[in-house]
Amino acid sequence: MIVPQDTDLNASGMKVTDTAHARVLELSKQGHNLVRAKRYAEAYAVYETALGIDARNPYVLTGMGDALRYQKKFSNAAECYRKVLDFDPENAFSLVGLGDALRGMYQYGESIECFRRSLHKNPNNLMVLTRIADSYKKIGDYENAETFYKKAYAIRQKDRYVLLGLADLYKTTGQELLAIEYYEKSLAIGVSTITIVTILGNLHLKHENFEQARHYFEMALQQEPHNNHALYGLGNYYRRMCNYERAVEVWEQILQHDSGTPNLLTRLGDAYRNLGRFDAAEHAYQSCLDRSYDKFAFLGMLKMHCQLGQLKEACACYDKLFRKEGGDTRLFMEPGELLVERGSKDLALEFFRHVQLLNKNSEEVCSLISERISELS
Repeated sequence: MIVPQDTDLNASGMKVTDTAHARVLELSKQGHNLVRAKRYAEAYAVYETALGIDARNPYVLTGMGDALRYQKKFSNAAECYRKVLDFDPENAFSLVGLGDALRGMYQYGESIECFRRSLHKNPNNLMVLTRIADSYKKIGDYENAETFYKKAYAIRQKDRYVLLGLADLYKTTGQELLAIEYYEKSLAIGVSTITIVTILGNLHLKHENFEQARHYFEMALQQEPHNNHALYGLGNYYRRMCNYERAVEVWEQILQHDSGTPNLLTRLGDAYRNLGRFDAAEHAYQSCLDRSYDKFAFLGMLKMHCQLGQLKEACACYDKLFRKEGGDTRLFMEPGELLVERGSKDLALEFFRHVQLLNKNSEEVCSLISERISELS
């Protein structure tokens, strides 16, 4: 820490003596140590005493700003940093502190300006480059975010914040293969949070890297055996493998301590239905529908009624879907074919005619159904 020269003025406009300088230096060190120990209120009191001796001391003002900022008192912290910048506009520590305070108040544009100004003295400051990139990402300026992450990455390729920043950026912008690459690089340096591992499982599953997906879901469950996200993902893996027994086994673990999301309940219902466990399927779908309308729960219920040859119930389900979703072909073609598959051609014809009547104003739907009816007749 550099001691200010004795030409500095105190709060009364008087010169600060060497003795006073020594006292301010001692208090500044004490405040700094308290901040490091996360004793922020005590640090603030110490800095306040120091300011009574030397009101313009940049180290004391910046330290006080830090103590306030760590307590999320961002507006008060910003005042401290600005006092320094009033007489030392290029003070890098206060510029970074102000940037962080502004970021805490969601004023990302102004925070970027402060961070970029601080780079004039140290253009390779990894922490600041990463903060700039983070702030650009927050405001949706992904091009500049990538530019600054890449600058930081060129300086240190094994920095967790840079790697995760790039991974999250690429995930946000739909560049999922790049996201996988950088998430896996973060794992390679020991950043193994359950969130990252589960994200990797889901990304690999989406890109049909099935065994990699399973590996990551199981890795997550080794860390936290009852993690809902990992259990849901692993169940989805088994679903994609058409191993509905294992999917049900995994998903039911979630319901032991959670009521389940609509997505979970509808997929669980589908798995039960594929296993011929129709009572369990109906219960899962209905549990979802008891909360609110859900397209996929109704569709699952419709398919179940078709598999069971329950035409009246199937038509009632389709009517509800039609009122909400219109003439989407996916809502009637597969259910109708399930009636055909069970050998109920007559019921399939009745179902398609019912659908055709509801869609009488859609030439496209009527034509499609007429063709299928002709094939079945």
